[in-house]
Amino acid sequence: MTDNVTVKQSLKKLLDGNKRCIACKQQNPRQDARRRKEVSKGQKPYAVIVGCSDSRIPPELIFDQGLGDLFVVRLAGNIVDTLAMGSIEYAVEHLGTKLIVVLGHGKCGAVTAAAQSADAPGHVGAILRAIQPAIKKAKTLPGDLVENAIRANVSLVAGKIKASKPILTEMVENGKIEIIGAYYNIETGAVELL
Repeated sequence: MTDNVTVKQSLKKLLDGNKRCIACKQQNPRQDARRRKEVSKGQKPYAVIVGCSDSRIPPELIFDQGLGDLFVVRLAGNIVDTLAMGSIEYAVEHLGTKLIVVLGHGKCGAVTAAAQSADAPGHVGAILRAIQPAIKKAKTLPGDLVENAIRANVSLVAGKIKASKPILTEMVENGKIEIIGAYYNIETGAVELL
């Protein structure tokens, strides 16, 4: 599926699916037994979605996509660590995926918590610390701190992915992949490109 699909076509498929989701006209494509059998032989997702673990933000539903269409990497606050970066590299290098979307969302609990404190018990503290650069950037902007931080976090994560050497940086420079940021409005269901 990814061999002949351009980044522009991939993005259109995502946005068309989101329009169907907003209008409650989901097609729930490629989710039947035939598709399950088809993808059991291999996968060719056309987009990587780097999203938040929030249970209200399932990319396959937001974009009305089916089995094998999306390669989804989810961590709270849509952050990336070395393991997430390895997953992204696998998708673009071995599966041929050309589009990476970093998807932030309104009312993000991880970003809200990071805006309140850079510290938390257990491993949650690592998530809050990873989001602190976005909090710092958002504090310089007018408007709502958390909303600004959510959008800043998307931008910073997209930048981190683009700068990941050697694989992702080289693929970006050679025009083999494109990385974009997006924001999901949890109240309306709409995805906005950033």
